[in-house]
Formats: sequence, structure tokens, C-alpha cells
Amino acid sequence: MAATRPYVVVFSTTTVDGRIASSTGFSMLSCRYDKARLLLLRGLVDAVMVGASTVLIDDSTLRKRLAPRRSRYLRVVVDGRLRLHPGLRLFREPGPPVIVLTGSEDSRKRRLLEEAGAEVVVAGSGGRVDLAKALRLLLEDYGVRRLLVEGGGVTTYGLLRGGLVDELRVTVTPYVFGAGRSVVDDPGGVGFLTAPEGPGLEPICVEMCPCGRCVHMAYRVLAAAGVAADTPPPVCLSREARRAVDEGWEPVR
Repeated sequence: MAATRPYVVVFSTTTVDGRIASSTGFSMLSCRYDKARLLLLRGLVDAVMVGASTVLIDDSTLRKRLAPRRSRYLRVVVDGRLRLHPGLRLFREPGPPVIVLTGSEDSRKRRLLEEAGAEVVVAGSGGRVDLAKALRLLLEDYGVRRLLVEGGGVTTYGLLRGGLVDELRVTVTPYVFGAGRSVVDDPGGVGFLTAPEGPGLEPICVEMCPCGRCVHMAYRVLAAAGVAADTPPPVCLSREARRAVDEGWEPVR
């Protein structure tokens, strides 16, 4: 059967109460080993994808990778209403190609981002991105066979709701916020109403982080929709993360 989308891995680092940022936007949760784990994962995929809010809040470049094993690497942002602007580091600093997936037909905003170096792709309408269509475009038009999604919560929820996630990997840190941005967040405030309604998850890795304070868990999503184009990346990367930190591996930018 022909593939319909990339193999999708979601990675998040959370507090014990499932927050990826506090009510003030504070999100510095990862230890150095967890940062290495994330950069190693980036080196195992063809593209990384985040929601627009993540870029606007964190102003991240998404360009660093450790020990990359794939030549292709794209930075993808889901931005339904074209809220991104050229002043962000994603555009100001050199790096791999940037693709902005949108549901907006605003030609002025589109031109500004294209002049900043991004490729803007309409994959929806009315300010909303059709995530199934977006993933199909990434596979068919850009050759993305394995995709890493780094949030935020709204993007992750949309993918899970659509059955478009193959693995969910979460590092739980020893902090509690009590409020803020959730690792999975339905903007409509409804979510999955019962446990059976949500995605079924099968644990494939549970390990203590080398820092001794965090726990990393990986789950396979059961009954994901469509046909993934690639195989799963290696799990349980704590040993590699420890080596990367202890030996001072330099990230590729």
C-alpha cells in the first residue's frame, strides 16, 4: 500500500502536571541530556515541525542537530493565520530551508515571509491548516519520510485528533506549574471526553534520564491513520545523549 504521510514522532518536555510552559511563558525545563536527546532525534528525521505559537514565544531557530544521519533537513511551521514575521530568528539567522504551512490567503503577509526566505504553502483555508493534507504535501512534494513534531500543544492535539501520530515521546521533569500551556491542548476546551475516545498508547521505552531527576517515556500510538512512509527511529536515546554531553559533541547548525 502506498504511503500517505511521513512517520510522525512527537517529542515534548513537560512538568509533572503536563505543562510545557508556565502562565508567564517560562519553558526552560530540559536538562543538558534532554536537550541532547532532542537534537539527536532531529538528526534522525527529514524535517522538524512546530506550531506558530512555539516560534513566536520561544523565538527558536530549530536548526541545531546532533550526529545527523540524513542529508535532508527542513524546518516546518504550522501557521494558519500567518502570524509569523521576518524579525524572528528563524528568518534572520542562516539555516536549513523554512516551509510555512498556512490556511491564509493574505498575499501581503505571504510576500513578507517569502522575502524573508520562507516557502509559504497553502494547505487549508479560513485560517486553519488541514494537517492531513499538510503531511501528504510534505511527503509528496518535499520527500519528508520521517517527521519530528516539537509542539506546541495545539498542534500536537490536532495531529492526535486526526490519527496522524505514530509515536509520542515525553520527558517528565521534576517541576509543577499548576497553570500554563499544556503538552496536548484543544483550543476549543473539549478534548477527548473519555479515555477510550483518545488515542491508544503502548509503552515502548521508559528510562531514567542520565541527570537522575527526569524520566523519559516513549509510546507507540495504536491504530494511527494512513500509511507511514518510514520506519521508527531508535528509542531510548539516553545512552547516546550521555555520550554526546560527556564527549562534547558539537551540533550541526
